[in-house]
Amino acid sequence: MKQVTAVVLGAGGRGMAYAQYALDFPNEMKIVAVAEPDETRRNTFAETHAIAEYGRFDDWETLLSRPRMADAVLICTQDRMHYEPSLRALEQGYHVLLEKPMSNDLGECVSLGSGEAP
Repeated sequence: MKQVTAVVLGAGGRGMAYAQYALDFPNEMKIVAVAEPDETRRNTFAETHAIAEYGRFDDWETLLSRPRMADAVLICTQDRMHYEPSLRALEQGYHVLLEKPMSNDLGECVSLGSGEAP
């Protein structure tokens, strides 16, 4: 099985929970970058997953403004902040794991499912 590389947007409780898979099954998944505004959480997460300085970002916008860095993105931002990073990640060709809710807005949910703007 090919190891899947992933970036994590949001290193809070949910991001840590999903990323635990990479620690439990390192031959299957490797986290290569993290975007998290809280410096302590970002650095703790990065150290836990051995992410180099160049893979640490204080916001998802900066991370997703770079060329694609991994196979997948785990979107673990606050619920009200899911839509924009999901849309940008899909446009860049990432496989997206988007925790629920997709969005608090029905139009945004439909948009993500159809690939068309609300």
